Amino acid sequence: MKLSTLLLTSAALVVAGSAYAADLPAKKAAPAAKATGCPAFGAGFFQIPGGDTCIKLSGYMAYEGNYNGTAGTYGQDGAFRLITDVRSNTDAGVVRGFARITGSYGNSDSGASSGSDMAVSRAYVQLGGLTAGKNASLADISGTSAWNYGAALGGGTGTGIWYALNAGGATITIGEENSIADDNSNTSKRPDLLGKVSFAAGAATMDIVGVSHAPQDDNGGSDGNGYALLGRVGVTSGDFGAAIFGGTSKGALKYTSAVPTGGVDYDSSSTTDYSTGSNIGGEITAKLGNGLLAIAAGQQKATSATSGTSTKTTTIGVDYALNVAKGFVVEPEVIFNTGDSKSDVYYLTIHRDF
Repeated sequence: MKLSTLLLTSAALVVAGSAYAADLPAKKAAPAAKATGCPAFGAGFFQIPGGDTCIKLSGYMAYEGNYNGTAGTYGQDGAFRLITDVRSNTDAGVVRGFARITGSYGNSDSGASSGSDMAVSRAYVQLGGLTAGKNASLADISGTSAWNYGAALGGGTGTGIWYALNAGGATITIGEENSIADDNSNTSKRPDLLGKVSFAAGAATMDIVGVSHAPQDDNGGSDGNGYALLGRVGVTSGDFGAAIFGGTSKGALKYTSAVPTGGVDYDSSSTTDYSTGSNIGGEITAKLGNGLLAIAAGQQKATSATSGTSTKTTTIGVDYALNVAKGFVVEPEVIFNTGDSKSDVYYLTIHRDF
């Protein structure tokens, strides 16, 4: 065979082969894995592609403005919160990790320069009834629907370890949390010990919390033996809700009151030894139009361990959270303090929830 004939034959075979290959269906790339829902954990959870872990993201972005009529100062902030909830089923049960980051940028009052602040307000892990890390304190039972109203009841650090178990119609939770320091920065030599019993019957709920707190003597001596006893009863019916809450403390003032009383929980050199406090309050909520109206009131009393003097403050708050559009809420609020600590503060919060 001549060389020219061989070359022509080879070229013909290449062209024919190329034409045949063009007629074959093209091989498509494998489709990317899609995130799927996790109905076992509720709405908003989706499965992370390539594994069996489910995650939910939520939070808000907000404008926060306030004016203190008593002091004549104002503040404006931009704020956000990001909540990450991660769960997966295992042979030992559901394993959960939860984190909440809150940040803001602005000025706290008219005399402050702009600045930023960011904090990890929740970071804990769970397996069954065991919870460990930074969570809401077992003592924080008086949370209200209002954005800024604070009942000054509870106030535990929320950092520690807890275990919850079901007992009939009740849930019993015991745990230890980092001790609360008094206003003179005295801290206990041991964690605070807490126990909580929660009941639910139809539309009604009840929580009872006991706290053992060992306050440090302001004179550097041995710790005292303080305690706090707190409770809350709530009921919800249709568009209305109501709750009452209260507590008493001895040598554990921050669990019942934020009123200044001379600083310390325990002073062995004084005639009274322990600061004492009490707190009682309540809230009424009602759905009104496209929003939720909340009216809360409370009274805090405290007696100083060092001076024996007593202070009393009454707090009244009115809040209306108006749903302008899905996830967009405009929330005006006013809080009045009377008694030994007087103030009137007006708030406007605009938040986009997700």
